[in-house]
Parts: sequence; structure tokens; C-alpha cells
Amino acid sequence: MAEGIGRLMSASDGLLVGIDIGTTNLKVVAARPGGRVEAVVRRSMVIDRPAPGAAEFNLDALDRDIVSALSELVKLLTDRGIATGSIAGIGIASIGESFVGLDGQDRRVTPCPTWYDRRTANRRRDWGLSEHDWFDITGMVDDDIYTAYRIAWWRDAGAKWFTKVQTWLMVADYVTFRLCGRKVTSPSLGARSGMADRRSGAWSEKILDHVGLKADALGTLLPSATVAGGLLDEIASATGLIAGTPVVNAGHDHPCAGLGCGLVNPGRMIDSTGTSEALKTVVTRPLTYDEVGNGRYDCYPHVVPDRSLLSGHIPSSGGLIDWLVKILSGPNPSAETADLLWRDAASVAPGAGGIKIGPFLEGTGAPWNDRGRRADISFLGTQSTSGAILRAGVEGLAGWLRINLEQFEAITGTRPDVLTLTGGGARNMLANGIKAAVLERRFVVPDIEEAAGVGAGLVAGLATGVFADATQAAELADVTWRDVEIDPQLVEAYRKVRASITAHLVPSQCEASRD
Repeated sequence: MAEGIGRLMSASDGLLVGIDIGTTNLKVVAARPGGRVEAVVRRSMVIDRPAPGAAEFNLDALDRDIVSALSELVKLLTDRGIATGSIAGIGIASIGESFVGLDGQDRRVTPCPTWYDRRTANRRRDWGLSEHDWFDITGMVDDDIYTAYRIAWWRDAGAKWFTKVQTWLMVADYVTFRLCGRKVTSPSLGARSGMADRRSGAWSEKILDHVGLKADALGTLLPSATVAGGLLDEIASATGLIAGTPVVNAGHDHPCAGLGCGLVNPGRMIDSTGTSEALKTVVTRPLTYDEVGNGRYDCYPHVVPDRSLLSGHIPSSGGLIDWLVKILSGPNPSAETADLLWRDAASVAPGAGGIKIGPFLEGTGAPWNDRGRRADISFLGTQSTSGAILRAGVEGLAGWLRINLEQFEAITGTRPDVLTLTGGGARNMLANGIKAAVLERRFVVPDIEEAAGVGAGLVAGLATGVFADATQAAELADVTWRDVEIDPQLVEAYRKVRASITAHLVPSQCEASRD
């Protein structure tokens, strides 16, 4: 930890900066240690699509946008009379799986594929690893998206730049390097690469041998919440920040968002909703393949020390709802037609007139992890309305959440009476009420802007001594919480149809046996 920073915790002008590099947007957030956001700057991520199935982050644009966003943040703070000298640290979070290669002179020489770029292949079987072996090393559900597989794919494809690469960095690693000149990574991003051993906190020689890399070709793995270095003079000059300000590789954006909503200790569960949806909780050790139902859920290092994140997701949650609204709104969709559609959905009785939707536009996610399954709309009749179809989609997602909540409770041995609801989807009051009734649980919603960015800043605060420990970092004393109460009548109505909603989601025997 950086010396002398801890005194800021009691000072009114203490400030933490979090940089959240997401799939769609870059967000730079300045927040107080209690979670109150003072300023946010956003930039769109630029995605290049050089070929069918290819999607690459444009890092030239990211380089420019990091500097311009930090400069704009400084201006916003200065205009409000907040001195940049009050910034205790800068934390950097990013999506996982994406990487970039640098040559011996630290120049970028590779593309930076997004996590959903399809130029990859699952090599686990080729490498002689069982699902059990893979999971117990990495903590990752068996999939083809991981950095280890992507690097191997590019090598085997004969990419002309491959032999020039001296260092491979994840996106947060790369931005950390740009800001402080240190090539480091965090345990959470190391796990998402598929190349780190979550049990030892080191790179896995077993997996690196198959990828064809040595550990010195990757960023140095630092413990969670560790200062990487001080802000470079050239970045300070370009942005107006103070040279030497501590820079921290906060790690993967999902656990950073969890921390930004107070998730650090076992017993609490968060439903994070956006384009995708994830159920998350904390455990005190890396759970094994057998303990998570034969590798059904990710279990990898949290962004705070001595904790692991148990996580299960569905790739398209808000994405499904947006798609339904679009196709049900007719040829001229607008805010007005969407509002009418939601009003219609609210007037439909629980069970949606018998309509069932398997909400799997881009695969099932947990607990089946079937990437090939797609959404279905079943049991339509002449009396079916657009609102009923939309409500059936919301009910299908609520059923998915209930199935996974029951799995989490069985794995952890805990049953929380209250769940935390966060993300863009938490603004949908109809969906919230349906979820609460289907789960028979109360939700609380934190009034916090940009949870992943706030979480990255909290990691920086933990690293620099602003907080005594992770529990104090997660107190979020300045954040207000809103209750989503359970409607008893709605609960009773969903008790009659809930089993049919969840049964529709479970794979059929032929699907379950599909290779």
C-alpha cells in the first residue's frame, strides 16, 4: 500500500478514480470513498469488423479516448472546485478475454479481438485436459472465449505478426501500462485469460506449455488490490492529473461492479442486469469442479484479497427484451410504441396466457452452458397479444434467475432473504416486480451510477490505504438503497404457474444429449 494515503479516508476531499473499459463504452468515474459519484465521462468503444465473425477493439481510439476522458474529468472536477491532488488512486477495470500483443519496443503489433470475436476454438481436448482439470486450474466454465485459446488460434492460423510479440496483455493490463509503465495483471483477469492457476496465484505452466508461451511473456501477476506504479509524467502533462498518482490494475469489470454494490463477503447475492445478466456471490476459497455442479459456474478470484466470485450468467437478458420490444412494436418503433407495449404487458395476468419463452437468443448460459441453443416462443394462440409475448419473455428470464438462485443456495448453503439488483435492467419496475414474485424474495436497488467504475476506484482505495480492509471499502456510506417489495397477490398467482415457466427452460432429453 502507498504510504500516507490512509489519512484521506476522513477527509472531505478524498477522491477515487475508476476507469471501466467495457464492451460498448469507456467510463471514467470520480467518486468519494463512500460511493458518491462526483463526475462521469463516457466515450464509445470503437469496434472494427475486418471480416465475417471478426470484432476488434480499436486501440488507437482507446489510447486517444483514455487521455481525453481523463482530461475532461479533470476539467469537470476543477470547475466544481475539486482539486486533482485529492485523488488517492486510479483503478482500471476491463472486460476479460480480450488481449493485445506488444513487440520488444512496446509497440502494439496485434489486433485486440473482443470477447465475442468468433476466431477461436476450444482446445481443451486437444491439449489432453479434462473439463475437471481445466476448471480446477482456471475456475472458468468450459467455453472457447478465453485468451489462451485465442492466442493458440492465431498462432496456428499463421498470423504474420505472431513472432514479433514479446508481451501479451489484457485490456486493463494494457491501459495500466500506458498510464504507469508497468506490465502487470490482476488475479481476476489472469483467470479470465484461461492461463492463470487460481489456486496458486501464478501463471499455469501446464496451460502455458500448450499455448506455447512462457510466463515472462505475460504481465506480472500481482495480488488483488496492489499498486502497479505511479502515473507517468507524460500522462500527467496531457491530462492535468498529478504525476505519481497511484495506478492500480483493478481487474475484471464484473467483480468490480460487484464491489461497487457492496459485494465482498459471503451470504449476499447480486443480480446484475444489462444486455446480459449475471447472478453473483462471494465465497472464501476457490470451489472445485465437483462443488459447483460439474463446472456449471465460474469461480475465480474477486478483486479484493482472499475472496472468490461465484458467477453464472445468461448472454442475452436485456438483449432479449430489447429484441422483443423491437419486433413487437411494428414497422415504426418509437418510445411511444414501446410504452404502450409495456402497459399492455403490465395488464396481462401472470402466466402470459400460457405463452412460454426460452430466453436464449445467444445460448443458455448457466447452468446448462449450451451455446448452441436458441430462443423459442411457444404456445401462441389466436388470443395472444404483443403484451403477453413481452410478459412471457420477462417471466422466462425470472424463471432462469430462480433456477440459478436455487443452484447457488445449494452450492453455498446460504439463503439470503434479500437480493441486490443492479444494472440498467433494475430500472424496469414491471420486470422487478415479476422477479420478486417468482423468486419470493425482496430486492434492494443501490442508487449508484456506474458500479464497475466505482468498484475500480474502491479497489484503488483499498490498494492505497484509504480503506483498512475490503469490508470497509464496501460500506458505501453515501449510497441510498431502494426496496422492491413483494406483492403478495402476485406471489400467489405465480405459485400456480411458476413450475411451468421453469420447466420450459430445462433442456429436453434430446437437447441434453446433443454433443
